[in-house]
Amino acid sequence: MNKILRFVLAVTMLLAAYVTAASAYLFPLLGVPLAVVAMVGLARKGRQLYAHGTARWGQAADIPHLTGGGNGLIVGHIEGKPAKIDGVKALFDRSLPARLAVRRFLESCQPRTRRNLVRLNTSVHTCVFAPTGVGKGVSCVIPHLLTNTDSCVVVDFKGELAKITADARRRMGHKVVLLDPYRRVTEDPDTFNPFDFIDPESELAIDDCRDIAEALVVRTGQEKDPFWNDAAETWLTAMSALLVNLKPEIAANLAELKTLVSDTKLMRQAIVKMIESDAWDGVLSRLGHTLTHSQDKELNSTLTSTNRHLRFVDSPAIAASTAASSFDPAGLLTGKMTIYLILPPDRMRAQAGLLRLWVGSMFRAVIRGGLQEDRRVNFVLDEAASLGRMEAIDDAIDKYRGYGIRLFLYYQSLGQLKKCYPDDQGQTLLSNTTQVFFGVNDQQTAEYVSNRLGEQTIVVTSGGTSSGGSNSSDSKSGSSSSGTSWNRSENWQQHARKLLKPEEVTATSKQVAITFSPDAPPLWTRLIRYYEWDFKESRGIGPVKAVVDTTCLFLLAVMATAFVTAALIFGFSEEPNVQANQGFDRAGEVGR
Repeated sequence: MNKILRFVLAVTMLLAAYVTAASAYLFPLLGVPLAVVAMVGLARKGRQLYAHGTARWGQAADIPHLTGGGNGLIVGHIEGKPAKIDGVKALFDRSLPARLAVRRFLESCQPRTRRNLVRLNTSVHTCVFAPTGVGKGVSCVIPHLLTNTDSCVVVDFKGELAKITADARRRMGHKVVLLDPYRRVTEDPDTFNPFDFIDPESELAIDDCRDIAEALVVRTGQEKDPFWNDAAETWLTAMSALLVNLKPEIAANLAELKTLVSDTKLMRQAIVKMIESDAWDGVLSRLGHTLTHSQDKELNSTLTSTNRHLRFVDSPAIAASTAASSFDPAGLLTGKMTIYLILPPDRMRAQAGLLRLWVGSMFRAVIRGGLQEDRRVNFVLDEAASLGRMEAIDDAIDKYRGYGIRLFLYYQSLGQLKKCYPDDQGQTLLSNTTQVFFGVNDQQTAEYVSNRLGEQTIVVTSGGTSSGGSNSSDSKSGSSSSGTSWNRSENWQQHARKLLKPEEVTATSKQVAITFSPDAPPLWTRLIRYYEWDFKESRGIGPVKAVVDTTCLFLLAVMATAFVTAALIFGFSEEPNVQANQGFDRAGEVGR
């Protein structure tokens, strides 16, 4: 249907071009006022000062691809409507889907200015910076979950995201998974064991075990000696590989892994089994030999560090939640699925390893689906700083786009981001994400936003006025004279001024979002609360209205074409008759 509508609209525009050209031929005087209007419009648009900078705020006409419907993150609304010329271009842009091209054109033809929702439809990854309490959930996360139809993995520390949006996701046809070990949302939570999805016969089994170990070892970037974390990661990789190799003889889960690194007798037996194994072409045996290098105090310190990273498993709730799997995360790609990762805020630090394990496992499940971008999976990572520095997120930022992974990272400030990425201060992440700021309340973030906005050229006017008078008299002659003078001066100069100074950034309302998108000028939008907006009515042109509007435009174009064509034919048919009549008249004059 959308392809048919696009074809009909394209024909309509061609007919409109024909009518315009023919009308100019028939009525040449019409071109004069049109030319005047065009010149005035160009004059208004072209007068721009640029001596010190051309920074400006984006308008609705700059972002026709970000207004209306779509699945992108909603960053509020902007006044105005897209430019009509952009709507016409969309019809003939082969890179745009038919549905999107039709909607852009019809929305550009709306007769009145209206509020448009701005959605980051073209963004790959998005990073939102907002301090606590300014409404990240009600203004960004919840609207996104209520409108986005893609599969999602959602970090939900309070459980409120699941309570508000889970039913809406089910109505979209999603299978909703609640990983809620502390039963804050449901009394019958789902469970997940990452070892269930590692095939012992696979050549990638060791790599999957290494990924699990990397997720379990929480690195803050502030460690004075990284050796102990590296050693703990080696031990966890080796023991995890042994558990996978022994499936299904013994249970392979986090509780068994904790037992192996806690019980000295079982640990020694496990090392012997690894050394004697020929699994994976001897890789498991080499891992076993590697573990024998640690002795005495070094061994004790290594095991202490390893057990520290697994201490979250010593909880009946966590042991039960990770014993087996009640779902297959491959459903993120094979169908519609939304997975809520629910942990209480007071357990955030203690269960950081579990959260990292969940997120890393979901990444692996999506990557196993191979390169594709038809099915996108959104990872909504609220309070992303709680994950620390995670190599899986680093890889997702610059490598996993082709697998359909889209990241939505939420931080409280730039300082929090830089703490997680001490090496490059988060520059790699910032350079690969669309950035959204609101409620800024610290100097470092405010200065970054101000510098990123850039400078504009403004006119500064100066001048002054002066007046004076004089009076003189002559007592002998009795004469007198007086005079007054007045002077006024005015001059102007071009100066540079930041679009917003840091103090103005911090003074901006927390309901205003400043967005830096790679394909548009910086945007100033007003955020919406999910309970203040009817998202069903904000998806732009509906299918019925699209058909009706297209039909009306096409019929008008056909009628105008028929009228102009008739005028052309009538005009051409009269011209020979006039010449013939003139010929007869001349012949008559000669005869006389």
